Amino acid sequence: MRSTRPKDFRSIPSATGGIARLACARLRELGKDVKAVLSKAGLRFEEVDDPTARLEVRTQIKFLELAAEELRDDFLGFHLARSFDLREIGLVYYVIACSEQLADALRNAERYSRIVNDGVRLRFKLLDGTAAIALDYVNVDRCSDRHQMEFWLTAVVRICRELTNSRLAPRRLMVRHFRDSTPAEYKSFLASDVEFGADSDEIVFPEQVASLPIVGADTCLNKLLRQYADD
Repeated sequence: MRSTRPKDFRSIPSATGGIARLACARLRELGKDVKAVLSKAGLRFEEVDDPTARLEVRTQIKFLELAAEELRDDFLGFHLARSFDLREIGLVYYVIACSEQLADALRNAERYSRIVNDGVRLRFKLLDGTAAIALDYVNVDRCSDRHQMEFWLTAVVRICRELTNSRLAPRRLMVRHFRDSTPAEYKSFLASDVEFGADSDEIVFPEQVASLPIVGADTCLNKLLRQYADD
């Protein structure tokens, strides 16, 4: 049964639901009962099947945990983020993909990531010789999640590589939730230094990567798309 919603809908973070739809596709591929898993999370198939519908972030987090259990994939968020088409992110991806430099792209991501998920705040900072991308949860219990955050961290690393057409390697990657050990595939795909149980969710690159040019830079298109994103 769907839980009672607070009266102030503005305090309920929502997302485009892209991660949940990717999880649904994975469940279908492996012959699982998608509707049954959605129902356990308090979701209807019609909600997730509609690409224009936004989902509550807390519900998406719950569904991802249930889907991971059904799939017996304890690293579902990472696996989903590693293989999906980045263009599925939509407008925000195209805004950052036509920025001039990686620093500009990340500042645009900081400004517009709420369009994708207003329960996650992305912050970009240059400090002490590093270029750091931090992810903070807003009105969402961080302790309730593993898969959504690991999806975000992996997707951001992929985006940085795609935009610069390079195999960027983070100096280190920090994740707030705990895992007993760091899987080898995390180290080989993301960073050799992955710290679980850290004080923040953060990707740290050397500072010089911030000035890398974006391969699809287009200042005129970027200005136009930012106007749409501002609206």
